[in-house]
Amino acid sequence: MARVGLDRLEYLVERLDRAIDMEGSDVTVNTLTSDLGATITAGGLLVTAGGATVTAGNVGITAGGLSLTAGNLALATGSAYFRGLGGVKTHQAAPEALTAHQHAVTAAMMKKGILTCAATGSHSKATETGTQITSGLALVEIGDSFDFSLINTATTGGHDVTLLASATGVTIVGNPIVAARDDAADAISVGVGRFRVRKTSTNVVVIYRVG
Repeated sequence: MARVGLDRLEYLVERLDRAIDMEGSDVTVNTLTSDLGATITAGGLLVTAGGATVTAGNVGITAGGLSLTAGNLALATGSAYFRGLGGVKTHQAAPEALTAHQHAVTAAMMKKGILTCAATGSHSKATETGTQITSGLALVEIGDSFDFSLINTATTGGHDVTLLASATGVTIVGNPIVAARDDAADAISVGVGRFRVRKTSTNVVVIYRVG
């Protein structure tokens, strides 16, 4: 049997222009790069470290699912489609319960997705700085964003919670006041505010009231 040197084997593999059927085989690599995308028809895709990055093309999984146990899944261009009927499931941490006199709203609190406060009067809650928020929420690129909700569980008029922008690197656009819940038929307050944090430049964010 003729032997093929490593350099020669690498040369031949790099110039393959055909499908390779490796059914029943396991392939372990440090880095896997595909110019035209990857399609998994069975068994799923398991990423245990390092994450998965798609810069062009597609990753198509028709059966088995995608399991990411460490790292990140980054889609640099294109769109993500979820066409299954089972819905999209995410993990919801226990909501962050703000005390009436707790004045700071940190990135770690925002990451929980839901903040609650039983206001006993009119309270103001300042955010962290833009530097702390972009770092804490891992907002890397301009336009990266994160949503969170602030629920005021008070039901007494005037017991409001106001989100205040830090003096450095934070601007709030829209109504920052989450008024107490009013259950009257003609009520204008449901006691909840939805906010979107968007990175606009280095260490600078804008927090939009979106709902």
